[in-house]
Amino acid sequence: MKSIIVLMFLIFSMSILAAEGKWTEGFGQGDFEYFIDKNNTRLYISCPTQNGSANAMSEVRLLQISDEKHIEKFSLVVNGIIFEGPFSTDSRVGDNNFIALLEALHKGNVIAKFNGKTLTFPKSNAAKIVPVFGKNLECNLSM
Repeated sequence: MKSIIVLMFLIFSMSILAAEGKWTEGFGQGDFEYFIDKNNTRLYISCPTQNGSANAMSEVRLLQISDEKHIEKFSLVVNGIIFEGPFSTDSRVGDNNFIALLEALHKGNVIAKFNGKTLTFPKSNAAKIVPVFGKNLECNLSM
């Protein structure tokens, strides 16, 4: 029994390490999520849908993976465009920032600045995973 638990842990750990630096899509209870991990930090995009959490707004967050603690204030820079986070789609400005960030993720790396640190998330497979407004975006927006 112990060996099965250890084996499951090793398989789970390898899949987490294999995903570092790659965009991942998740789905649960009618809602999508998109994220990329690097150096124990996760850039996380929550994408509630009308089929899932109809009243919840989409949001962008940065968190420490080890303790799942949200980073309260951060900046994301993609192709020279700065996005101040965290933010959600609870207003027109939030909607516009959300849509612009999703589009920018397809074009360049993300430089995250937080707590005096700078971390670069690679563009990697964003074009295959992250949705774009007008094509495959099902996320709840305020508009």
